[in-house]
Amino acid sequence: MSFQVFAASDDTPVVLASDELVKYGRGCFARTGSSAEADIILHSENSDRFQDSFKLESREGKLFISGSNPRSVLYGVYSYLKHFGFAFPYPGEEGEVIPENPQFSVDGFHIAETASYPFRGLAFSPACLPEDSAESRDIAMRHAFDLLSWMAKNQYNLFFKEGFDEERPGDQYSVVNGEHPLQHVEYALQGRSWEERRAVALWQKRVVEEARRYGFLIERGGHGWNYGVPEHYALNHHISGEEAKARLKAKGKINRQAEAPVSTWFQLCLGEEEVREIYAEHILDYLAGHRGEMDIAAIWMGDGYDNKCQCEKCLRQPFSDLYLDIFRRVALKAGKMMPELTLEAIVYFESLEPPTRNWLEGLDNVILNFAVWGQCYYHKLDDPVCRIPGWIPDYRNNRTHDTEHGKRLINYDQYLPYAKWRKIIGNDVKCLIFNYITYTKKIEPHFLSYDLTPLFVNSLEDFERLHFHGMVDCQVHSSWDKPSNLQLYGAGRILWNRHDGNPETIRKELFQLLYQEKAEAVSDYCREMYELLFSCGDYHACVLSTRQKKHLYNGLKKMEEKLQRLGELPKHREMYFRESIDQLIKQAT
Repeated sequence: MSFQVFAASDDTPVVLASDELVKYGRGCFARTGSSAEADIILHSENSDRFQDSFKLESREGKLFISGSNPRSVLYGVYSYLKHFGFAFPYPGEEGEVIPENPQFSVDGFHIAETASYPFRGLAFSPACLPEDSAESRDIAMRHAFDLLSWMAKNQYNLFFKEGFDEERPGDQYSVVNGEHPLQHVEYALQGRSWEERRAVALWQKRVVEEARRYGFLIERGGHGWNYGVPEHYALNHHISGEEAKARLKAKGKINRQAEAPVSTWFQLCLGEEEVREIYAEHILDYLAGHRGEMDIAAIWMGDGYDNKCQCEKCLRQPFSDLYLDIFRRVALKAGKMMPELTLEAIVYFESLEPPTRNWLEGLDNVILNFAVWGQCYYHKLDDPVCRIPGWIPDYRNNRTHDTEHGKRLINYDQYLPYAKWRKIIGNDVKCLIFNYITYTKKIEPHFLSYDLTPLFVNSLEDFERLHFHGMVDCQVHSSWDKPSNLQLYGAGRILWNRHDGNPETIRKELFQLLYQEKAEAVSDYCREMYELLFSCGDYHACVLSTRQKKHLYNGLKKMEEKLQRLGELPKHREMYFRESIDQLIKQAT
């Protein structure tokens, strides 16, 4: 039986929703330009671009799939397909479960769903260097596109691409004789020509354009808004650029990373109001010139830790006061110039020290980002046990870390200032957690790839209680979580519906989809691997610096044998477990 599908608007995600029905229906659906002839009508209510909800309603012989925004219509279509046995547990075609002969119908649907949390995002950027071959670039782009498609099919709604494209804030001041300063995300491109760096930026811009097809909330920016501030200051004072950089460079005892000349990576001295006003002006100029390119502008200060200026003026108040002074200047003017834009302030490292007053009062175009740099999934975020014994970070005086003695921020030392922030600004300002569960290849968080329970019990379960409104997971080293996508699949389900089962049920359902008759054997393997990694790992003391190293290596060699006995898995998915264990053994040695 063939069904006619009508897209009630030309919004790209709504049109894509109809195309997806045609694609996955394999001859069972066709597009029509007439609502009267249609069996399925796709409609966006355009009522809320942040809050996602959809309905599937059968009436008068037709199926109406509506959403609170165009993106939500697409979610409704994927929900319809899942009703007939389709599943999308893993990115890419190999991760799709397609039933052989689905019996589609338009009758009997009375489904309404609303997301539990408004922010459900991923942050990633496909790795690309100028010398990469066309083939390797194509592979990286395909992985990125696969992940974006998977995000939509699993109700993620926010894509954060850090940094800027070929134009950066303050270019008119900072670009001298064609020399463009590095932006924060160009770590791997130091020493490269501007032409090479620009080509990489434009190549990665294609990922943002693809994300727009799904109607995702686009977040851009991050670190690096101080482009051109010293040069602008130099013009105001009729001094050289080098003299301005020396004057505005962070002073005092700072992290060695910040000893380089003033750059987009590190803090400036913000003691003078003129500097803060220039900073805000540059941000506003860029936002006005790129209006419509982003839904959320991440207005963060220079990156790194313990690099805050220690001059007398800067030490009079918390760094968060200086930061939010700039942020408020931007928010007040942006609210009038660009009311559709949301601005995001970050709370981590130096800005963890709470401000002295509520700089966000009266602003309805702002959100917070609580970046939990060192989150320990052995404990809840607000568990007093989860802190370094006998050590208190000193945010005011650039002592948030004591790397010499292996002491760094973990849960409770980050939660305490966050709780004080909440007392000052209240609980109405929306705040997302920016976490790093798939950020690195380090051993410590790797047990999360084998069991969803710690992520659920010690993080996601507490969002409502701690006044968090979702998360963005920062991914750098991989396009998705190896070996089974358990973290991202499970987080997506719980962020959409916080009552959606328990971690073990979600893992069981995922493994059944991926591994079929070997699901139980794979689950047993994962349980043993989880127990090994969990018993050896410790966020309070790095695995590689403990006496557990030999025990870990011996355990991994035994797991190698167990993996071998598992044999071939559907679609050769055993290779992901192989990659995982090879990576762990490499670190353990």
